[in-house]
Amino acid sequence: MIHACLLFLAGVYALQLSSFASDSDPLTGSFVAIILVLLWWRVRAVLVAAAGVALFAFAATSVIDQRIATQFVGDSMVVEVRIIDFPQRKGLNVNFAAENLNNSRVPRRIRLSWYQPPVGIRFGDVWQLELRLRRPRGSSNPDDFDYEAWLLRERVGAVGYVVDGHRNLLLRSGDLHAIGRLRQRVVDRVMALVPETETAAVLAAISVGARHLLTAEQWQRYARTGTSHLMAISGLHVGLAAAGGYFLAALGAGLLRLRKNQHFIATIVAACVAVGYALLSGSAVPAQRASLMIAIVAASVLWRRQVQPLTTIAAAATLIVLGSPLASMAAGFKLSFSAVLVLIWLAQRYQGDVVGRRLLKPVVAVRQLAGVQILLLLGLLPLTALMFGRVALLAPLVNLVAVPLFSVVTVPLTLAGLLLDGSLQPFGDRILLLAGSSIGLIQMLIDRVAGWPMASTTVAAVSGHAWLIIAAPLLWVALPPGWPGRAVAFPAMIALLCYQPQRPPIGCADIDVLDVGQGLSVVVSTRQYVLLFDTGPSYRGGSDAAKTVVMPFLQARGIDRVDLLVVSHADLDHSGGFESLATGVDVVDTRLGEMLTKETHATDYCRAGESWYRDGVRFSFLHPQTDSLYQGNDASCVLLIEAGAHRLLLTGDIERPVEEHLVRDGQLPPVDVIIVPHHGSRTSSSLPFVRALSPQIAVASAGFGNRWGFPKDEVVRRWREAGATVYATATSGAIGMRLCDGGGLVSLTQNRVQERRIWHE
Repeated sequence: MIHACLLFLAGVYALQLSSFASDSDPLTGSFVAIILVLLWWRVRAVLVAAAGVALFAFAATSVIDQRIATQFVGDSMVVEVRIIDFPQRKGLNVNFAAENLNNSRVPRRIRLSWYQPPVGIRFGDVWQLELRLRRPRGSSNPDDFDYEAWLLRERVGAVGYVVDGHRNLLLRSGDLHAIGRLRQRVVDRVMALVPETETAAVLAAISVGARHLLTAEQWQRYARTGTSHLMAISGLHVGLAAAGGYFLAALGAGLLRLRKNQHFIATIVAACVAVGYALLSGSAVPAQRASLMIAIVAASVLWRRQVQPLTTIAAAATLIVLGSPLASMAAGFKLSFSAVLVLIWLAQRYQGDVVGRRLLKPVVAVRQLAGVQILLLLGLLPLTALMFGRVALLAPLVNLVAVPLFSVVTVPLTLAGLLLDGSLQPFGDRILLLAGSSIGLIQMLIDRVAGWPMASTTVAAVSGHAWLIIAAPLLWVALPPGWPGRAVAFPAMIALLCYQPQRPPIGCADIDVLDVGQGLSVVVSTRQYVLLFDTGPSYRGGSDAAKTVVMPFLQARGIDRVDLLVVSHADLDHSGGFESLATGVDVVDTRLGEMLTKETHATDYCRAGESWYRDGVRFSFLHPQTDSLYQGNDASCVLLIEAGAHRLLLTGDIERPVEEHLVRDGQLPPVDVIIVPHHGSRTSSSLPFVRALSPQIAVASAGFGNRWGFPKDEVVRRWREAGATVYATATSGAIGMRLCDGGGLVSLTQNRVQERRIWHE
């Protein structure tokens, strides 16, 4: 059975890992299934793996086919919707998932944002809303969060925003099924009872899986200390609920002196409690996994069958995927099952050490608990490094205290407090307040440790031979104590933490035009030098491209310092991430095209004639002049990068007047690559400017489906007629290039093309 489950899951993941680029090698993910087939070489194996591929393909295409039709994108449509989950507020913006109730042009499930709604938005509200929708699409950058994959997993067929106006009407409230009403009641009760907002947010999260109240700062602290798992209803919570159900059922059966097998009755109750609590918590993957494993174990007990841990976990994984194939895409699916495998392996290895010891000495118990935490850190390290680019080094220390306190105090008190409702609510509220006090203690520990310099460290994206070291920490988990080579895990872990991707050789520069939507951000790196040209846009919800795209990209490249930050001019699509970048990254020097705000501390400006060499590459500002009176777009910094006789020009948003000035003064040599001015607007890319540059490559940084229609067709045609191949981040995603003094443009990558998956537009 285990082999069949592995083959089935291999088929499911084969399609997820397959690239559909037209110029790629054969589907890489299919090799997983082929290798497994060769190992067993049975027709049944082929059929099982093929079933996994087919099931995921059917589930994915059924969601993709329901996406909003292209002809309706951008239209204003009045739709009656029901809010189907807890809305999340980010600054002045409210994001929520909704179900379409009456409009045949709109997919059933949509995701919306509403800027400054006139009233509070609640789970279960039914609204008539005026919407503007688009097809699910996100930015495409190397090693970035795949927003389109997340939307597919959530079965979202369209995303968009609410148009302010008189058409938006609240039709009714509380349109929820029984479980939804209960979840909303618990959240309301907790929020009214607990005065500390952060504590109340944690109580809501661990009681009914409502994590919408947790702030970004809280998540950051939990990530740094490796305690994010405490906020998700998982095996810990479901197991404790099942144990409580078993104890109460056994006690009740004993008091009532039931003649039937009391153990069987208590087992059935425990399984029912586990399944019921998983449903109450929102049925996240970890809760599903725990409840299914408990139900399988209960069935084995009732049928007097021997429980096989690996068979149980394999069956639970298969059942989840059969019920919801897209759930296999969730990080919680991979981490939850991986953690259980580590714990099962650990329990089997040390089973003999515990037999015969009815009462372990406290020192031994603490030592074993610490050992479990270290093994979990090493066992999950490959996944956490790959998925999150972070390793919480002090997680074993924090969890050594937090997990027992959560298990023995916080979760039992929370569940007991929630059960005491109705006439017993005053007693339940007191218990909930005690649970809140225990959360306060845990948060004090987390806050203290999160501030330590070595609490957490980021990990650069691995490539090439570095893949050999990312799995080496598993040796400490997989091999028994005393085996030769086991200790290699720790040097490998250090090597992984210290890993730096290969930088370009002397005389070369890597240029990455990031996909930041309607804006611009370009990372230029040489052997030991990093320049960032513009920071991308800011958003109404309070976030910006520096947080969501630029800084994660720098982290993935192992870059923790920007030697020069150039902000071409003050428009928010170029400077929106300035403050986030200045506070989140070590920026050595800054140049501005014009003053951003009165609070801006940087006083150095781009000035024509300033040039410098780094690692065999020359950088020169061509505009603006020292006494320039240009403002706005025409104040943009123009930067020329030269690797020998090969050149790349960064132009910001300059328009025709500046272009004509540069051509007239003879400052424009022919270039290999041009970052098209002003995203491909008609106000730029004048014919004399284009002819003077005559590039091989022209790159327009523009958002997909932007309202201005950038890059304009006539601008694209003009660059093509000059001999350039035109690329746009809207369709290519992030565009990476290497410019060298010996060979010119030696490589060019398009992230959306080369990393395309079945769900990508």
